[in-house]
This record gives sequence, C-alpha cells and structure tokens, in this order.
Amino acid sequence: MNDIDIRELIDGYKEIGTSTIGHLTGEGYLPDITPLNPCTATIVGRVLTVQLASDNTDVINQALIQAAPNDVLCIDAQVLGIKACWGALRTCAAIYEKLSAVIVIGQATDSLQIQQLGFPVFAQGISAITTFKSNQSQGKLASDICYRFGEQTTAIRSGDIAIMDNDGIFVLPINVAQQLLPDCQKKHKADEIKFQLFFEAYRNNQLDKLFES
Repeated sequence: MNDIDIRELIDGYKEIGTSTIGHLTGEGYLPDITPLNPCTATIVGRVLTVQLASDNTDVINQALIQAAPNDVLCIDAQVLGIKACWGALRTCAAIYEKLSAVIVIGQATDSLQIQQLGFPVFAQGISAITTFKSNQSQGKLASDICYRFGEQTTAIRSGDIAIMDNDGIFVLPINVAQQLLPDCQKKHKADEIKFQLFFEAYRNNQLDKLFES
C-alpha cells in the first residue's frame, strides 16, 4: 500500500471502536494494556517499535526524534519489570513531535502529570520506580516485539496499524487491517443504528413502545 492508501485505512478505523474489532477477531489484541487517561475517541496510527534490552533507555529518545507525525510509539519494556521508562517529560516530547499515542508494554510513571497533559499513553501499569542513566546494552529501534499474555503471543512490527480507545488496543498488520475494515464498518453501522434507536426511546421514555414494535 502507498502512503495515501494507508492514510485512508487509518482514517477508516478512526470511526470504529475496538469492541467492534473484538466482535470479529482476537488477533492483535493486547489484553492488559490500558489507557492512563480516559480515551474519548478512537486513536489510530502507524507503529514505530522500540525494544529495551536493559535500564539504558536512550533508544526511546532516538525513537522520539525519528518518529513521523501521527506515529504510535510502542515500547517493549518487559525487561524492566516494575521500573517505568515513560513519564511526563517524555510525554511532553511526544506532544512536541506530534505523535498520536504511546504504548508501553511495561510501566509508566508521572500518571497525574500525564493526565494533565491529556496525551494518550497506554501501559500495563503505573510505577514510582524509574530507570536512570545507564551504560548497559542499548535497546533496538524498529525491532519486532513479541508480546505474550497467557497462551497468546502477538508479534508487533514497525509499520503495523495500532487502533486504540478506552476499551483497549489492537495492533494489526496492514494487510489484516485492510481485510477487516469493510466488515468492521458494516458492523459499526448496524450497531450504531440499533444504539441510536434505543437511546432515542430511552431519552423520550418510550422503551415499552420500542420493544413492542
């Protein structure tokens, strides 16, 4: 796909909730990654991956510089355990670089400040323990990430499409996202019609009339 087609694919998914995708597939779902801020809209972007190998997190700074506007930075911080590699100052940098969102497979910190900034950060959890300057081995930029949850294993690659909202995250290869989109759009439209019918009846105290029809 060329850049125009990818932008159209991204725009198409911005109208779709992750729960709609979840009715059609479990592929690419990241079960234990949740938003630090309430997410009132679907956020979609191309993934740029970062894989940490130690406490040395300098590669994250490289990723922030190299990321294109509207990219989604996905950081594999599983090696850090309870230590957080993402906080308020890096969130400020992500805003400056015009990223769409950040996914941390690991811990984040400065949760209150991140909420004040309103930037979409998704993580496995929150920790007050953080990394520090280190001379240990540096991580890799644009390296494939192997995300494991229970028996599920998901590969996350740079160039994949991340779709995120308040219900969770899917990361899909472009060809899979392309194949799924028409069915997602069809289901979204049908569900939206049903919901709006119910909501109007509920708002007007006419539920009995709706269910009698």
